[in-house]
Amino acid sequence: MTTPTLEDRVTILETRFDTILPTLATKSDIAEVKTDIARLEGRVNNLETKMDALGNRLIIQFAGIAVVVAGLTVAAVKYL
Repeated sequence: MTTPTLEDRVTILETRFDTILPTLATKSDIAEVKTDIARLEGRVNNLETKMDALGNRLIIQFAGIAVVVAGLTVAAVKYL
């Protein structure tokens, strides 16, 4: 097996460099991703707020149902 010459090694490295370079992110790419992430965070926060409000409404409705059921139970025990 022969040892590659310096020229061969440089050629191999240049080929690797030329292959990898187009796949690297630019500052613009990173800025765009950061903007997208910020936008998504805003949407997630909005959804969390809406889910909290829905959860609170469900708790209130279930509490109301529990009161009605308790009242019906007391009435049934008292009058039956």
